[in-house]
Amino acid sequence: MSQSSCDQILAHPIVHALNPHTQDFVSVRWLSSRLNPYRDRCAIEIGAAIAFMNLPHIKIVAAFGMIMEDYENGIYRGIDTLVVPSSGNTAHGVALLAPAFGISRVKVVMASDTPEAKKNIITMIPWARLICPEGARKVEDVALEEASQPGSHLLDQYKHLGNMRIHEKCTGPKLLRAAGENLGLVAVGMGSGGTVTGVSRYLKSVRPDIIVLGVRPKRGKRIPGVRDAEQMDAVVTLPYKSAVDAIVEIGRNESFLKTRELLSEVQPQVGPSSGLACVGLLQFLADSPDARELLRGKRAVFISPDDGRFYPGPTIAELDPDQGLTGLL
Repeated sequence: MSQSSCDQILAHPIVHALNPHTQDFVSVRWLSSRLNPYRDRCAIEIGAAIAFMNLPHIKIVAAFGMIMEDYENGIYRGIDTLVVPSSGNTAHGVALLAPAFGISRVKVVMASDTPEAKKNIITMIPWARLICPEGARKVEDVALEEASQPGSHLLDQYKHLGNMRIHEKCTGPKLLRAAGENLGLVAVGMGSGGTVTGVSRYLKSVRPDIIVLGVRPKRGKRIPGVRDAEQMDAVVTLPYKSAVDAIVEIGRNESFLKTRELLSEVQPQVGPSSGLACVGLLQFLADSPDARELLRGKRAVFISPDDGRFYPGPTIAELDPDQGLTGLL
Protein backbone atom coordinates (compact mmCIF):
# COMPACT_ATOMS: atom_id res chain seq x y z
CA MET A 1 0.00 0.00 0.00
CA SER A 2 1.49 3.35 -1.02
CA GLN A 3 2.17 6.24 1.35
CA SER A 4 -0.90 8.44 1.72
CA SER A 5 -0.75 12.23 1.66
CA CYS A 6 -1.87 14.25 4.69
CA ASP A 7 -4.91 15.51 2.80
CA GLN A 8 -5.84 11.94 1.83
CA ILE A 9 -5.50 10.81 5.45
CA LEU A 10 -7.72 13.55 6.83
CA ALA A 11 -10.30 12.93 4.10
CA HIS A 12 -10.40 9.18 4.72
CA PRO A 13 -13.87 8.22 6.04
CA ILE A 14 -12.49 6.40 9.10
CA VAL A 15 -10.24 9.31 10.06
CA HIS A 16 -13.08 11.73 9.43
CA ALA A 17 -15.22 9.73 11.87
CA LEU A 18 -12.53 9.15 14.52
CA ASN A 19 -10.36 12.29 14.44
CA PRO A 20 -10.20 13.46 18.09
CA HIS A 21 -9.39 17.02 17.02
CA THR A 22 -12.79 17.37 15.34
CA GLN A 23 -14.96 15.03 17.44
CA ASP A 24 -16.59 16.22 20.65
CA PHE A 25 -16.00 13.02 22.61
CA VAL A 26 -16.34 13.98 26.32
CA SER A 27 -19.61 14.41 28.20
CA VAL A 28 -20.25 14.32 31.97
CA ARG A 29 -23.00 12.37 33.76
CA TRP A 30 -23.46 13.79 37.29
CA LEU A 31 -24.26 11.23 39.99
CA SER A 32 -27.18 11.47 42.40
CA SER A 33 -26.65 11.56 46.16
CA ARG A 34 -27.34 7.81 46.20
CA LEU A 35 -24.03 7.16 44.45
CA ASN A 36 -22.30 10.34 45.61
CA PRO A 37 -22.16 10.50 49.43
CA TYR A 38 -20.43 13.91 49.27
CA ARG A 39 -23.09 15.71 47.27
CA ASP A 40 -25.23 16.82 50.22
CA ARG A 41 -22.61 16.60 52.98
CA CYS A 42 -19.81 18.54 51.27
CA ALA A 43 -21.52 20.11 48.23
CA ILE A 44 -19.11 18.20 45.96
CA GLU A 45 -20.57 17.17 42.60
CA ILE A 46 -19.14 13.89 41.27
CA GLY A 47 -19.53 12.88 37.65
CA ALA A 48 -18.58 10.22 35.16
CA ALA A 49 -16.70 11.90 32.32
CA ILE A 50 -17.74 9.70 29.41
CA ALA A 51 -14.72 9.98 27.12
CA PHE A 52 -16.00 7.84 24.26
CA MET A 53 -18.91 9.89 22.97
CA ASN A 54 -18.83 9.58 19.15
CA LEU A 55 -15.82 7.23 19.51
CA PRO A 56 -15.65 3.49 20.25
CA HIS A 57 -13.36 4.19 23.24
CA ILE A 58 -10.78 6.72 24.44
CA LYS A 59 -7.87 4.68 23.07
CA ILE A 60 -8.86 5.90 19.61
CA VAL A 61 -7.39 9.22 20.76
CA ALA A 62 -4.03 7.67 21.68
CA ALA A 63 -3.94 5.59 18.49
CA PHE A 64 -4.58 8.63 16.32
CA GLY A 65 -1.97 10.73 18.11
CA MET A 66 0.78 8.12 17.91
CA ILE A 67 0.16 7.16 14.30
CA MET A 68 -0.11 10.77 13.12
CA GLU A 69 3.15 11.74 14.86
CA ASP A 70 4.97 8.79 13.31
CA TYR A 71 3.54 9.57 9.89
CA GLU A 72 4.57 13.23 10.12
CA ASN A 73 8.08 12.18 11.20
CA GLY A 74 8.46 9.91 8.15
CA ILE A 75 8.70 6.73 10.21
CA TYR A 76 6.32 4.76 7.99
CA ARG A 77 8.36 5.00 4.79
CA GLY A 78 8.94 1.39 3.75
CA ILE A 79 6.66 0.11 6.52
CA ASP A 80 3.61 -2.03 5.72
CA THR A 81 3.01 -3.66 9.14
CA LEU A 82 2.42 -2.19 12.58
CA VAL A 83 2.96 -4.37 15.65
CA VAL A 84 0.92 -3.33 18.68
CA PRO A 85 1.24 -4.82 22.20
CA SER A 86 -2.14 -4.08 23.78
CA SER A 87 -4.88 -5.30 26.10
CA GLY A 88 -7.39 -4.52 23.36
CA ASN A 89 -8.59 -0.98 22.82
CA THR A 90 -5.36 0.62 21.61
CA ALA A 91 -4.85 -2.19 19.12
CA HIS A 92 -8.43 -1.83 17.92
CA GLY A 93 -7.89 1.89 17.35
CA VAL A 94 -4.62 1.33 15.51
CA ALA A 95 -6.17 -1.38 13.34
CA LEU A 96 -9.09 0.84 12.36
CA LEU A 97 -6.86 3.80 11.47
CA ALA A 98 -3.87 2.05 9.89
CA PRO A 99 -5.15 1.72 6.29
CA ALA A 100 -5.72 5.47 6.07
CA PHE A 101 -1.98 5.93 6.71
CA GLY A 102 -0.92 3.45 4.05
CA ILE A 103 -0.39 0.52 6.46
CA SER A 104 -1.77 -2.71 5.09
CA ARG A 105 -1.30 -5.05 8.09
CA VAL A 106 -1.54 -4.82 11.87
CA LYS A 107 -0.26 -7.50 14.22
CA VAL A 108 -1.83 -7.32 17.67
CA VAL A 109 0.02 -9.02 20.51
CA MET A 110 -2.40 -9.59 23.36
CA ALA A 111 -2.32 -11.59 26.60
CA SER A 112 -4.20 -14.87 26.39
CA ASP A 113 -6.45 -13.93 29.35
CA THR A 114 -7.80 -10.82 27.59
CA PRO A 115 -11.64 -10.87 27.53
CA GLU A 116 -12.93 -12.80 24.52
CA ALA A 117 -15.01 -9.82 23.39
CA LYS A 118 -11.81 -7.78 22.99
CA LYS A 119 -10.13 -10.59 21.03
CA ASN A 120 -13.13 -11.03 18.77
CA ILE A 121 -13.21 -7.33 17.88
CA ILE A 122 -9.65 -7.63 16.60
CA THR A 123 -10.26 -10.84 14.65
CA MET A 124 -13.21 -9.19 12.89
CA ILE A 125 -10.81 -6.78 11.15
CA PRO A 126 -9.48 -8.60 8.06
CA TRP A 127 -6.07 -6.85 7.91
CA ALA A 128 -5.41 -7.43 11.65
CA ARG A 129 -3.78 -10.58 12.99
CA LEU A 130 -4.14 -11.54 16.65
CA ILE A 131 -1.15 -13.13 18.41
CA CYS A 132 -1.52 -14.48 21.97
CA PRO A 133 1.82 -15.60 23.48
CA GLU A 134 1.85 -19.14 24.80
CA GLY A 135 3.23 -20.33 28.10
CA ALA A 136 5.45 -17.91 30.01
CA ARG A 137 6.32 -15.74 27.01
CA LYS A 138 5.71 -12.04 27.62
CA VAL A 139 3.58 -9.86 25.36
CA GLU A 140 6.38 -7.28 25.09
CA ASP A 141 8.99 -9.88 24.04
CA VAL A 142 6.76 -11.34 21.35
CA ALA A 143 5.92 -7.87 20.06
CA LEU A 144 9.63 -6.99 19.76
CA GLU A 145 10.24 -10.25 17.88
CA GLU A 146 7.41 -9.56 15.45
CA ALA A 147 8.54 -5.95 14.95
CA SER A 148 12.02 -7.13 13.94
CA GLN A 149 10.59 -8.57 10.71
CA PRO A 150 11.23 -6.59 7.49
CA GLY A 151 8.68 -3.85 6.83
CA SER A 152 7.41 -3.93 10.43
CA HIS A 153 7.34 -1.22 13.09
CA LEU A 154 6.57 -1.45 16.81
CA LEU A 155 3.92 1.01 18.01
CA ASP A 156 4.43 0.97 21.78
CA GLN A 157 1.80 2.97 23.69
CA TYR A 158 3.74 2.59 26.95
CA LYS A 159 6.70 4.58 25.66
CA HIS A 160 5.36 6.68 22.79
CA LEU A 161 5.20 10.36 23.78
CA GLY A 162 2.48 10.89 21.18
CA ASN A 163 0.19 8.96 23.53
CA MET A 164 0.31 11.68 26.19
CA ARG A 165 0.65 14.61 23.78
CA ILE A 166 -2.64 13.90 22.02
CA HIS A 167 -4.45 13.77 25.37
CA GLU A 168 -2.87 17.08 26.29
CA LYS A 169 -4.05 18.63 23.01
CA CYS A 170 -7.51 17.04 22.81
CA THR A 171 -8.76 15.22 25.90
CA GLY A 172 -7.71 17.81 28.48
CA PRO A 173 -9.46 20.79 26.85
CA LYS A 174 -12.58 18.79 26.00
CA LEU A 175 -12.76 17.44 29.56
CA LEU A 176 -12.51 20.89 31.14
CA ARG A 177 -15.12 22.27 28.76
CA ALA A 178 -17.52 19.41 29.58
CA ALA A 179 -16.97 19.52 33.36
CA GLY A 180 -17.01 23.30 33.68
CA GLU A 181 -14.67 25.86 35.18
CA ASN A 182 -15.66 24.74 38.70
CA LEU A 183 -13.73 21.48 38.21
CA GLY A 184 -11.55 20.68 41.21
CA LEU A 185 -10.46 17.03 40.80
CA VAL A 186 -9.98 14.47 38.03
CA ALA A 187 -9.48 10.76 38.68
CA VAL A 188 -8.00 8.62 35.89
CA GLY A 189 -7.48 4.87 35.74
CA MET A 190 -3.91 4.13 34.65
CA GLY A 191 -2.62 1.58 32.15
CA SER A 192 -0.11 3.13 29.78
CA GLY A 193 -0.15 6.40 31.72
CA GLY A 194 -0.86 8.38 28.57
CA THR A 195 -4.31 9.68 29.44
CA VAL A 196 -3.48 10.81 32.98
CA THR A 197 -0.19 12.42 31.92
CA GLY A 198 -1.62 14.30 28.96
CA VAL A 199 -4.77 15.44 30.76
CA SER A 200 -2.73 16.56 33.76
CA ARG A 201 -0.27 18.52 31.63
CA TYR A 202 -3.11 20.48 30.07
CA LEU A 203 -5.11 21.04 33.25
CA LYS A 204 -2.08 22.09 35.28
CA SER A 205 -1.12 24.58 32.56
CA VAL A 206 -4.46 26.41 32.84
CA ARG A 207 -5.64 25.49 36.35
CA PRO A 208 -2.75 24.42 38.62
CA ASP A 209 -5.16 24.01 41.55
CA ILE A 210 -6.99 21.05 39.97
CA ILE A 211 -6.11 17.79 41.74
CA VAL A 212 -5.16 14.96 39.37
CA LEU A 213 -5.59 11.51 40.87
CA GLY A 214 -4.11 8.37 39.33
CA VAL A 215 -5.98 5.14 40.10
CA ARG A 216 -4.74 1.61 39.48
CA PRO A 217 -5.39 -1.93 40.76
CA LYS A 218 -3.83 -3.27 43.92
CA ARG A 219 -0.78 -5.40 43.22
CA GLY A 220 -1.72 -8.67 41.57
CA LYS A 221 -5.34 -7.69 40.86
CA ARG A 222 -6.25 -7.87 37.18
CA ILE A 223 -8.75 -5.33 35.85
CA PRO A 224 -9.14 -4.92 32.06
CA GLY A 225 -7.51 -1.81 30.62
CA VAL A 226 -5.42 -0.84 33.65
CA ARG A 227 -2.15 -2.06 35.17
CA ASP A 228 -0.93 -2.47 38.74
CA ALA A 229 2.31 -0.88 39.99
CA GLU A 230 4.47 -3.85 39.05
CA GLN A 231 3.01 -4.07 35.56
CA MET A 232 3.43 -0.34 34.99
CA ASP A 233 7.03 -0.38 36.25
CA ALA A 234 7.82 -3.21 33.81
CA VAL A 235 6.83 -1.37 30.61
CA VAL A 236 5.71 2.23 31.13
CA THR A 237 8.22 5.02 30.57
CA LEU A 238 5.74 7.90 30.16
CA PRO A 239 6.23 10.38 33.05
CA TYR A 240 2.93 9.71 34.80
CA LYS A 241 4.39 9.88 38.32
CA SER A 242 5.20 13.56 37.96
CA ALA A 243 1.75 14.24 36.49
CA VAL A 244 -0.38 13.04 39.41
CA ASP A 245 -0.93 14.56 42.84
CA ALA A 246 -1.70 11.18 44.38
CA ILE A 247 -2.10 7.52 43.43
CA VAL A 248 -4.86 5.32 44.86
CA GLU A 249 -4.87 1.52 44.48
CA ILE A 250 -8.19 -0.35 44.35
CA GLY A 251 -9.27 -4.00 44.45
CA ARG A 252 -10.81 -5.98 41.61
CA ASN A 253 -14.15 -6.88 43.19
CA GLU A 254 -14.96 -3.34 44.33
CA SER A 255 -14.15 -2.03 40.84
CA PHE A 256 -16.56 -4.43 39.15
CA LEU A 257 -19.16 -3.82 41.86
CA LYS A 258 -19.03 -0.05 41.36
CA THR A 259 -19.26 -0.55 37.60
CA ARG A 260 -22.51 -2.44 38.09
CA GLU A 261 -23.84 0.27 40.43
CA LEU A 262 -22.99 2.98 37.90
CA LEU A 263 -25.15 1.16 35.35
CA SER A 264 -28.25 2.45 37.16
CA GLU A 265 -27.39 6.11 36.47
CA VAL A 266 -24.73 6.36 33.77
CA GLN A 267 -25.23 5.85 30.06
CA PRO A 268 -23.56 4.90 27.81
CA GLN A 269 -22.74 1.88 29.95
CA VAL A 270 -19.17 2.08 31.30
CA GLY A 271 -16.49 -0.56 31.82
CA PRO A 272 -14.63 -1.81 34.91
CA SER A 273 -11.82 0.74 34.69
CA SER A 274 -14.53 3.38 35.21
CA GLY A 275 -15.64 1.59 38.36
CA LEU A 276 -12.00 1.52 39.46
CA ALA A 277 -11.59 5.27 38.90
CA CYS A 278 -14.86 6.05 40.69
CA VAL A 279 -13.93 3.97 43.75
CA GLY A 280 -10.48 5.60 43.76
CA LEU A 281 -12.04 9.07 43.75
CA LEU A 282 -14.41 8.17 46.60
CA GLN A 283 -11.63 6.56 48.62
CA PHE A 284 -9.41 9.61 48.18
CA LEU A 285 -12.18 11.87 49.48
CA ALA A 286 -12.88 9.52 52.40
CA ASP A 287 -9.20 9.49 53.40
CA SER A 288 -8.52 13.21 52.83
CA PRO A 289 -10.50 15.64 55.00
CA ASP A 290 -8.33 18.51 53.75
CA ALA A 291 -9.19 17.63 50.16
CA ARG A 292 -12.91 17.42 51.00
CA GLU A 293 -12.77 20.91 52.43
CA LEU A 294 -10.74 22.21 49.49
CA LEU A 295 -13.28 20.75 47.06
CA ARG A 296 -16.36 22.01 48.89
CA GLY A 297 -18.70 23.53 46.32
CA LYS A 298 -16.62 22.18 43.41
CA ARG A 299 -16.86 19.37 40.93
CA ALA A 300 -14.91 16.11 40.69
CA VAL A 301 -14.97 13.69 37.76
CA PHE A 302 -13.59 10.26 36.96
CA ILE A 303 -12.75 9.45 33.36
CA SER A 304 -14.76 6.62 31.80
CA PRO A 305 -12.69 5.36 28.86
CA ASP A 306 -14.84 2.66 27.27
CA ASP A 307 -18.10 0.78 26.95
CA GLY A 308 -19.07 -1.80 29.57
CA ARG A 309 -20.47 -4.09 26.88
CA PHE A 310 -16.89 -5.16 26.15
CA TYR A 311 -16.70 -6.97 29.52
CA PRO A 312 -19.66 -9.32 30.15
CA GLY A 313 -17.40 -12.33 30.83
CA PRO A 314 -15.18 -10.79 33.54
CA THR A 315 -18.12 -9.07 35.20
CA ILE A 316 -20.22 -12.25 35.40
CA ALA A 317 -17.21 -14.21 36.66
CA GLU A 318 -16.38 -11.67 39.38
CA LEU A 319 -19.82 -10.81 40.80
CA ASP A 320 -22.73 -12.82 42.11
CA PRO A 321 -26.01 -12.11 40.29
CA ASP A 322 -27.40 -9.94 43.12
CA GLN A 323 -24.24 -7.99 43.96
CA GLY A 324 -24.63 -4.28 43.36
CA LEU A 325 -28.43 -4.31 43.59
CA THR A 326 -28.76 -3.00 47.17
CA GLY A 327 -30.74 0.22 47.14
CA LEU A 328 -31.22 0.12 43.36
CA LEU A 329 -34.46 -1.83 43.09
